[in-house]
Parts: sequence; C-alpha cells; structure tokens
Amino acid sequence: MRRLLIAAALAALAGPAWAQVEVVSPRAERTAVVIYRDRPVDTAELLERSNQPWERLDQEGLALIVETRTIDLPAGEAVIRLRGVATGIVPQTATLDGLPAQVIERNTDFDLLSPGSLLQRSVGERVRVVRTNPATGEQVEKAAVIRSGPMGTVLEIDGRLEALNCSGLTDRILFDRVPEGLSDQPVLSIRTRAETAGRHTVTLAYLATGLQWSADYVARLNPDGQSLALTGWITLANFGGTGFTDAPVQVVAGNLNRDEDTVPVEAAEVARARNCWPMDTTTGGPEEQDFVVTGSRVRGYMAAASPVMQVSEETDMDEIVVTGSRVVRLGELGDYKIYTLPEPTDVNARQTKQVQFLDQPDVRFTRIYTATVAVDEDDEPPVPRLLLTLKNEEAGGLGLPLPGGGVSLRETQAGLALFTGEARFEDRGVGLAVELQFGEAMDLTVEQETIDDERIARMEGYERRRASLAVTVRNDKPRPVEIEILPAEGTYRGFRIVRSSVRGVITDGGHPAWRLRIPAGGSQVLTYTIEYED
Repeated sequence: MRRLLIAAALAALAGPAWAQVEVVSPRAERTAVVIYRDRPVDTAELLERSNQPWERLDQEGLALIVETRTIDLPAGEAVIRLRGVATGIVPQTATLDGLPAQVIERNTDFDLLSPGSLLQRSVGERVRVVRTNPATGEQVEKAAVIRSGPMGTVLEIDGRLEALNCSGLTDRILFDRVPEGLSDQPVLSIRTRAETAGRHTVTLAYLATGLQWSADYVARLNPDGQSLALTGWITLANFGGTGFTDAPVQVVAGNLNRDEDTVPVEAAEVARARNCWPMDTTTGGPEEQDFVVTGSRVRGYMAAASPVMQVSEETDMDEIVVTGSRVVRLGELGDYKIYTLPEPTDVNARQTKQVQFLDQPDVRFTRIYTATVAVDEDDEPPVPRLLLTLKNEEAGGLGLPLPGGGVSLRETQAGLALFTGEARFEDRGVGLAVELQFGEAMDLTVEQETIDDERIARMEGYERRRASLAVTVRNDKPRPVEIEILPAEGTYRGFRIVRSSVRGVITDGGHPAWRLRIPAGGSQVLTYTIEYED
C-alpha cells in the first residue's frame, strides 16, 4: 500500500504500540464546496477538453471541501478511517476540528483498485475462473487459486498450474471480495489517542482538484437601441470521481495565487501483463472484461478503475443542468469576490451545471466601431469591428463586480432574438469600463495611405521614426456611426502624436485614438503625424 505521510509520528510512538481499534467513517453527512479559479475560464474550451481521453482535468482546478461527520471515538489508541473524501484531495491541506483526542499521525491511503492490484493482493486466495469456448459459447466454471501476480499470472486448477489466458479459451476471473486495503477512492487515516470514549461531530476540510467554474453572459439589445438586458450564468464543472449531494456551493472570483504544493495524491496503479505468459504463443482473444468482483463494490470499480473497461475518461460530460429560479448572492472574501448559490445543489461527478447569477434588464451601452491602422500597410486596410462599451456603474444599470467570461450578443429582428456575435472580457470591478468587441462591420470601410515614413534618429538597438498617414472612413449605413481609429504604433516606446486633423482621445481601454462621427452615407478623412521608436 502506498502511503503519503502527512505528519510524522510523535516520539512517544518509539515504545511498544498500544492495541488499536479501527473506526470507519464511510461518508460525510454534510458537505460544502467552495470553488476557486486562478484565471477566467472559457466554458466551450473546457467542455471540448473534457471529451479528450488524454486530458487530466481531474488534476486541474481547485476547491475547498468542508465535510461534517459523526465519529464514535473509542478510548485509548485508535485508527479512524475517513472514507469518501474527494478523489483529487490534496492531503497535506487537510484539517480536522472537533475531535477531542491527541492526533498521533495522519495518512492518505490510495492503492488503486485495478485488475493488476487485485491479482497482486490475491496471491494464495481462492477465486473462480469462467472459461468460454469462443466457437460454441459454452461456459465452464472452475475453482482456482492464484499462485503468481499481475506480471505473469499463474492459476492452480484441479491440482495443476496453468498460465492465465493460455488455454485457448476466454478466461474470466471472479473475485468474491475486494482485498483489504484496496479502494477506488482515497482514504484519509488518522491515528488518535483519547482518554474517554464518545460520539463527536467533527469538521474535515481540505483542498481538492477536479472542480472548476466559469462565467458566461447573454446580452439582449433592447428596442431603444441604447440599452441591453444582461444575464449572467455560472457554470460548475466537476471532472473528479466524487460527487457532492445537496451541498452548499460558493465560487470565488479573482486571480488566486497557487504553488506546486496544491496537487492531488497520485494513485499507484499496478500494471498487468495482458498477453499469455510466459511463452506468448497464444492469447486470450479480444481484450474483454476478464476480472469481475461479485461484491457490492464491483459496479463502481469496473466503471472507474479498470483499464480494460474504463469509460469515464472517454465519454462526454453529462448534459448541462440549468437552474435559474433564484440568483446567487454576492459577498466579499478579502480581496476576492465570492458568489453563494441560492440553495444547496448536487455537484455530481463528471457533470456540469449552470446557475444564474446576474439579471440586469437595463444596462446602458455605447455602440462604437474600431479599426487599427498601421504604418506602411496600405495594401491591407483594416476591417472595422463592432465595439459595445458598458460603464460598470449603478447609474448605467450595473455597478456590480463582473467575473470575466464570454458574452453572447442577441439582437431582435422581426420578433426573433438572433445571435450576432461573441466577445470575451477579463474580471471587471465596479467603476471600470467593459469593452466587448464583436464581429466585423458591414457597410463601413476604412482606407489608409502612408504619406511619409522616415527615420529621424538612430540609436543603439533601435531607431526613431516619424510617419504621416491619411485615413478615409466611408459610412454606407442608413444611420450615423462613431468609429475609433487606433494607431498600431500607439503601444510602441516613445510614441507621441505630432499633429492631427482631429483631436486625439484615450479609449476606455487606455489606448490613444481618434474618434470620428460619420453621417449616414457620408465620409471623413483623418490625417495625422506620429513619432515612435522601432
């Protein structure tokens, strides 16, 4: 059994060991889940990755799991086994409160239940072998004793030694029980020493991987053309092997700092030789399910742990569960924002769930177009793009911390709300602008001409340049539009505007630009001269 030692035994253990009593806590009675993220998550990308069998999403993400358990603590020395903890547990982060006993040591045991480990732990044990004739389908069951382990399995049948899968028939081994110490879930073990016995309610808290959350929004333009209805949804994703039933759930927005210590324990899976041993001259036919545990734990084991029958990593996530009857509550967690779901919910293993957290019916916005112009790129004029700017202020219909995510834009045409583009933004606090850049603009063209481009100074490693451009914007729309022309060189070192025909502005995103208002069916020419270091 592989053990990850969390706390060393006290020096008092150097003497003779006391008689130990084992107490098993099979599961938590109540569980609360707090899910963190260290960056905004793209929901579509996350779900796409979940369909790839090589992705290890069960080792990504981070959550705080808080369990409430009732434990019958015996007097003297005992080993308390806490079963049912999350598969992605980070054991060194575990804390246990409410247990009035001296904690001598803690261990996380995780010997993975697999065909290899079953064989390894069952040497000398009596099993049953079912042999099926592939030609006739006839099955014969024999009693057998396992004499060697997974790297060369030998069975004793009717007093003779036979190598597994070398009979020419399809062999299937039936185990009547799971060997002690094997599990498809990690187990947290605690050695205690108590003066008196008693029943106690304890709180177990630990970090675990495999849970993530993301934010997505739907923006529907209102008929007035100057405001929109903004709905926000939180997506909860559980890629681990442990589900949480009727659990209070919170999610935390903000770039959480993490180090390499917050990683789950790796299960030690015992490999098994698949071919006939030792000569490899015959095989057992196609790779079918050839190990069955007939006890109550076999169903979960074969679905989650067997490399022969493993399906959990190759199947799609369950259908997204959507609940929007009530909106989550917003709170503070230090420098972060914490959202509390309105009611306990099931966060099942390998399931995603969506919960509404924002519903603002009248958010004011500014519709503007944007185009970036670069020196000496006259043959590739920029394509204007639609930009909606929202002021995250109460007066503008918002005034709430917005976790970054994707936005789907809908506009009404002939009574139908039609999809007209997608955008993304980072976390935005109250008072900050939210810029949403959508698709390319039609009936709006930008042409440019570089009039002059010269080097005015040469320095070590770079040169200072001066350039003059003329930009013509034509609006073929039936309404006037505003457009921001951004110089690509505005991010270069030493950038400055020497002169321009229109006064420059600073965009809400902090970039230098010129803002033009073009009448319906009209045009305007912008000329400017800039200097920059290249």
